[in-house]
Amino acid sequence: MKYVLKILQGNDVPESFWANTSGNDIIYQYIQKADSQMRTDFDTLTSGGRITQTVRYELTYREMDQINNIYSFLLFTGYLKAIACVDKDKAVYQLMIPNKEINRIYTLIFEEWFQEQVKAKSRTLVDAFMKEDVETANEVLNTILFKSISYFDNDEKFYHGMLVGMLSDYQIVSNQETGNGRSDIMVLPAYKKKRGLVLEVKVATKEKDIEITAQKACRQIREMNYIDGLQERGYTDIIGYGIAFYKKTCVIMLAK
Repeated sequence: MKYVLKILQGNDVPESFWANTSGNDIIYQYIQKADSQMRTDFDTLTSGGRITQTVRYELTYREMDQINNIYSFLLFTGYLKAIACVDKDKAVYQLMIPNKEINRIYTLIFEEWFQEQVKAKSRTLVDAFMKEDVETANEVLNTILFKSISYFDNDEKFYHGMLVGMLSDYQIVSNQETGNGRSDIMVLPAYKKKRGLVLEVKVATKEKDIEITAQKACRQIREMNYIDGLQERGYTDIIGYGIAFYKKTCVIMLAK
């Protein structure tokens, strides 16, 4: 109705009807509460796939906030559509996202939620890096990746941007010359006698190669003299990490 009125008033530029509706806030709350199976379902949906779920035909306002009613709510508010009935007696249906506009809404909500997850864990990750606590660093970063969705690009640019976002409260230098090359990410202290970081990021082509890829990243830090280059500029305490990614997993190694 709102869009029709705008057309009558002379504004016929298409708009996103769903972009600012209250249903988006409820989806965000669902995502916050979602378990691993629900995130897998959302992965399937945002990739254009179908999921099979039981639907409750009647929901009270109070019941809409319950996580087990998420798919019924999304169906009856237009954020999902039923495309096939699997079991009429048990109200089991195949569901999918109805169109590109709503798919984009899901993606934007996921991106907002994911950035908040990244920011919330940033201090823990940096502390682990600074303390050479490789085990904690691996745990933190793998937890974040596990909570992401497959829609995100699994290329080096995405992972690089994610790490830069996590380190945004610190003095970051990306792709700057040091030693005999350009390191991916450097965290440089304002006071040169404090500890700083060099991070080299790589993406494995196969899951079984992820540790080898992390080793290659560490070797690059050493062979290209990234740390030596910073020490020549007066930074006295620099440590390096090779980080390899494969989809929703990563391996972090200390470059010794």
